[in-house]
Amino acid sequence: MAANDSDTYVTYFCATCNGNNTETEAKAYCAKCDSCFCDGCVRLHSQGFQNHTTDGPEKMEKWPVAMATQEFLENCEVHKGKKFALFCEDHSQLCCHTCDLSHRYVG
Repeated sequence: MAANDSDTYVTYFCATCNGNNTETEAKAYCAKCDSCFCDGCVRLHSQGFQNHTTDGPEKMEKWPVAMATQEFLENCEVHKGKKFALFCEDHSQLCCHTCDLSHRYVG
């Protein structure tokens, strides 16, 4: 699935198929279930949950942030493998626990 930026491609996988160890590209998202579905699974989902509204790719802005993007946004650029855990008010930036040690001593 292509994201808004033409140089970035984000693929969402069907939650149901993924649970069965199959990676099938998602074509719809249900906010009530917080899950993405492929064409086949969204039909079944719509039959079983008639009061749930699903959004297709034309409304991708309503879909959740892709896992790869979320991981990128949560990880510290300076200390690879460390996740942001704190916010330094003095410097107005997110910090991992390792960054926090150096921010405590900066004046």
